[in-house]
Amino acid sequence: MIVFAIIAALVLSTGAVYRVGRSLFAARRPDAASPSVTPQATAEHRTKRKSVALVVLGDIGRSPRMLYHADSFARHGFETRIVAHRGSSPPQSLTENARVRFDYLETPLAWVSKLPRPLFLLFAPLKIVLGAVGLYRTLIGLRPAPAYLFVQNPPAIPTLAVVKVVAFFTGSRVIIDWHNTGYSVLALRLGEKHTAVSLARSFEHFWGRRAHAHLCVSDAMRVQLTREAKLRGDVVTLHDRPPATFRRLALHESHELFERLPSLVALNATTFSDVDADPSATLFTSTSGNHLAERPALLVSSTSWTADEDFSILLAALSQYEQMARTGKIGAVRLPKVVVLITGKGAGKAAFEAEVARREQVEGWEWVRVRTEWLEREDYPRLLGSADLGISLHTSTSGIDLPMKVVDMFGCGLPVVALDFPCIGELVKDGKNGRTFKTADELFILLTNLLHDFPNGDADELAKLSEGIETARYGGEGAEDAWGSWDANWDRVILPLVSQSELMATSSRKRR
Repeated sequence: MIVFAIIAALVLSTGAVYRVGRSLFAARRPDAASPSVTPQATAEHRTKRKSVALVVLGDIGRSPRMLYHADSFARHGFETRIVAHRGSSPPQSLTENARVRFDYLETPLAWVSKLPRPLFLLFAPLKIVLGAVGLYRTLIGLRPAPAYLFVQNPPAIPTLAVVKVVAFFTGSRVIIDWHNTGYSVLALRLGEKHTAVSLARSFEHFWGRRAHAHLCVSDAMRVQLTREAKLRGDVVTLHDRPPATFRRLALHESHELFERLPSLVALNATTFSDVDADPSATLFTSTSGNHLAERPALLVSSTSWTADEDFSILLAALSQYEQMARTGKIGAVRLPKVVVLITGKGAGKAAFEAEVARREQVEGWEWVRVRTEWLEREDYPRLLGSADLGISLHTSTSGIDLPMKVVDMFGCGLPVVALDFPCIGELVKDGKNGRTFKTADELFILLTNLLHDFPNGDADELAKLSEGIETARYGGEGAEDAWGSWDANWDRVILPLVSQSELMATSSRKRR
């Protein structure tokens, strides 16, 4: 409780200082219409036009939405700084872009996140303070100061507070990209009623309330945050859309991929493969670039192996599928073998692999294989563009964010079966571009319905769902957003927010 009292005191005192400081500096501004604080900042504001700093308090290589934002800003001529932690390599299109520069943050006390709960609570405040200091020094040191500070949330603590304080002194406009709520992620570890979660909610609502613009990943998020956090500024929904690299692959491209993915190559060398197939063929394709007549169905998913995705549902459904497939028929319908390939890194991966191995041995799996794979960035869309069905077990800690993996799958023309939760209907239109389920039993039934007589059947259902990706309408109740590219969506929603600000700034300078 002492720790939480200290955190509460810090939150309240910081808020008070910010409010008092804002009123004092507002009185000292030479031009109330200008976002500047001092004459020096006024001069600097003229040089920072069409510039942005994207702030990610995490591994930038694993923040695809922010990377897409960076590409879009650079495409429109913005000098783009990316302030983030090192980790997975960002795409070459950004690292070699003359308009883009990376400013990497140190990662203080990285081991704290892996501590048991009591020790985590003890050391977390120190980690937050050190992270805040490092972020502040980096942002305040950007020269010239960017016109926009574009921040990913979560994490909210300490990111939102630091960005707001820096913006106060530099005159930068703040845009918050709400991917989720930080306090709901914390609640997954500590419980919704924990004192720290309540404090985190208050912190996030206070520091996240005011901004030049708020971007939400779903209409449900926009409605809820506007109501609960009382957001001030432009509040818009920017649904995720994939870049052009996500597409359906030609068979010869898929064959090349299948030839070199280690998990698939190893599986092809076992009795799971077709014994009558050409030895040089893959599990799915021949050397001539055609599908094998008796190929397995390839199902794919991706995950960070966090607690908001329950893969035990998938394994339970696959156990039922295995039992049914052994009989050879469902009435007069045949089920194919199934390969499930799951990509991603995370703490829960080893335990999942151990459970898969146990089931394969104890239950004697003959028709199902589940493998994990870590892919190079370029190979991830290639895998999705070669698969037959996508699987999403994302549940959302807040209930109001949407799984980007489904967006990626749709970009590759891949239909999806997705775990149902309150706002998934903004993306997966049940029976139109995918199917939703709530239990392992329901997932099992969907798999048997979608895969019966695969690949020699007419596959009408999978084909219909794939075609539905382009024709469905997306968004919340009453919304009629068509499917499209990331670039077109960004230009329609975000570009007017920053273009209008630039016009206003230019007009203000001319009047002076």
